[in-house]
Amino acid sequence: MVSMDYKQYNLCRNSCCKINIISFLSNLEYYDDILFLTHPKILVVNNINNKFAVDVKNIITVDGDKTKNTNSMKFEKKYRSTANIDDKDSIKSKKNKSKLGKVKDRNDNNEVKKFTKKTDDLLITEVESLHTLKIRKASLKNKKNRSLSTGIVNDKLAKTIDQNFTHSSESSKTLFIDNPLSIKDFALKINISEAEIITYLFINKGISATINEILDLNMCNDLAEYYGFKLLKSKSDYFSSSFTLSKYNSSSKVIKRSPLITILGHVDHGKTTLLDSILQTNLVDKEVGGITQSISAYEVFYQYSELNLKLVFLDTPGHESFKLTRLRGVEVTDIVLLVIAIDDGLKPQTIESINYVKKMNLQCIVVLTKSDKSINNLQKIKEDLASHDLLCYDWGGNVDYIQVSAINGYNIDKLLASICSLAQSQNLLANPKEQASGVIIDAFLDKQKGPVAILVIQNGTLKMGDMIVSENLLGRVKNIINCSSCSLEEAGPSSIVKVLCFSSVPKSGSAFISFNNEKEAKKYCGSYVETQQKNLSLSVLNKRISLTNVSKHKELKLIIKADTQGSLEAIIDVLSNISQEKVQVNIIAASFGNITNNDIHLSMTTKSSLLAFSVDALPQINILIKKYKINFNIFYIIYDLLDYVTNLMLDLVEPEYSMTLTGNVSIKTIFKMNKGFVAGCVVTNGTINSKSYIYVYRKNVIVYKGYITSLKYMKTDVDEVLFPSECGLMSDFQDWQQSDLIEAYDTVIKEKEL
Repeated sequence: MVSMDYKQYNLCRNSCCKINIISFLSNLEYYDDILFLTHPKILVVNNINNKFAVDVKNIITVDGDKTKNTNSMKFEKKYRSTANIDDKDSIKSKKNKSKLGKVKDRNDNNEVKKFTKKTDDLLITEVESLHTLKIRKASLKNKKNRSLSTGIVNDKLAKTIDQNFTHSSESSKTLFIDNPLSIKDFALKINISEAEIITYLFINKGISATINEILDLNMCNDLAEYYGFKLLKSKSDYFSSSFTLSKYNSSSKVIKRSPLITILGHVDHGKTTLLDSILQTNLVDKEVGGITQSISAYEVFYQYSELNLKLVFLDTPGHESFKLTRLRGVEVTDIVLLVIAIDDGLKPQTIESINYVKKMNLQCIVVLTKSDKSINNLQKIKEDLASHDLLCYDWGGNVDYIQVSAINGYNIDKLLASICSLAQSQNLLANPKEQASGVIIDAFLDKQKGPVAILVIQNGTLKMGDMIVSENLLGRVKNIINCSSCSLEEAGPSSIVKVLCFSSVPKSGSAFISFNNEKEAKKYCGSYVETQQKNLSLSVLNKRISLTNVSKHKELKLIIKADTQGSLEAIIDVLSNISQEKVQVNIIAASFGNITNNDIHLSMTTKSSLLAFSVDALPQINILIKKYKINFNIFYIIYDLLDYVTNLMLDLVEPEYSMTLTGNVSIKTIFKMNKGFVAGCVVTNGTINSKSYIYVYRKNVIVYKGYITSLKYMKTDVDEVLFPSECGLMSDFQDWQQSDLIEAYDTVIKEKEL
């Protein structure tokens, strides 16, 4: 931006100055925007930074015309006197200048005209004296005072300049990343340009990338650290950082809250049966297939030390595909119950749960179930747990081991007492007077009620009519339902409730915060930068598949409908673990909720199989399915869905055979018949039969592979000819020659594998 008035602009044109723009001072980051002319005085003032602390005369060189006209000399004399004004007089006159940077000289009776015009490649906007530059330069040197005396760069711009060249405070540069991100999304997250990130990757990592390339977690963490961000280890840390919760120990409104207890362990180790014994219910019989396939919450009141304490339990699935569901349960928990069947010992999901406990430094109680069984591996289990740094009290550790039997109620009271004791020692606090905040652990689409979110309220109180914000979604609370399916007017800390509020299904695992003011809620929601995370697992699956050569592989197209987000995540995870070397799984669409007409039309158009998990088809949908003959199936157990998809893939696999050499044959003569040419042969070794698969060799080169179509001994069709008999044979091959050699094989179909 060049600053001058109309009069100066004409003088500039008349003086015919030769302008030399010099790339000066490599330590200046924005030198392209700075230009000084000696005849006339023209300034470019834009993007001035706090490193600008050099003398004006040393910055550039200007070659002016030696033959100055009268107007030019008068102009220079006038503005030279202006440049020699004392700093004190300038400060006194600062109040008389416009805040928008309009220059106004009291000694001049005529006001300077302002205009904007682009001529001779210069954009002319406003005039400034060299004295103004001195004041600006002195102000920028002083880091404590960012207010520029000319008023052109106000406090807001000064703050922006300061942010560009100084590091933000540690609290404002925290970052939590739990998923791979594209370069575009990562740039938005850290507020750095995509070009800068791509340049860094190319120069420092030797990676040539585009803005749509996916950065894995390690690369995201490396870039975040390079740009000075503090990485948070867990989502709970991110939650605390994002919502700035009050310091509980300094507030008079703080109360003790109930503990959240998450039950973890391998599938079929008795987690739900243990809950049945605690709650005096019969949850196992209600579960399809006898296994847990979604996260569930339950409340129980227990009398401990004359206190009636509320305990909130989270039951998690033990199947390997529900890893994300278990992780969400761990992130909100206060105490982990690590359930191990005493007759089975440590299994993969047990070890996964132990890793969560260690990584997040969680309080843990080891619950050894099925202690009434005749097989008892207690000593082996203790040794295995010790190898994972979970030592019991008997061995000098700090982890409580409790043997229980859910069938006969053995040691259930002891377990509950141990949970209460551990919860009391943790001193769990919350402020019920604040607005509710916490985590959405699951969400689904109810065909009657609409989108339903399952919330864990970690702090504050959620009330009817409150506005809830989660990422880019916001909605007003219409209904609050507790674990007992009762509607509530409000829910306090350590509550797990189903809430009807959003217009669409929110993302499971995302944090939420409530507001009693719609304006504040919208303002908070508007600050969220949306990224393409919802279908990340699906896109990663399909991207992985597309890396192979599709033309050489069969393809199975699927459309998947599930009841909840947790179920959908598990299905995609289990499908991604299937080998796809021979057949590729291409998931055309995956969503949760009811089956719609769009799903039917998409299946018909793409010729895809439609699979539903715990979602029933409406009568009108069933009519369309039968009409268009769509391959449709409903599953209620994830094992059944996995087996079905595996069988569909196996049906597409070409059969493979194992071949066993049975004999050798030599061709002696050729006969021509109506049906073709017959090879007259002698069996030189072993046997040949009418179903043999033959290799025909000519001069040690295979000229034909295929099955025999006819085998005769003399003129009679036979099933087998033995050594050293003669025979005649026919096949699809007609170019027989004498001295050709034949190898005969028996073929056995192999069991198909993926």
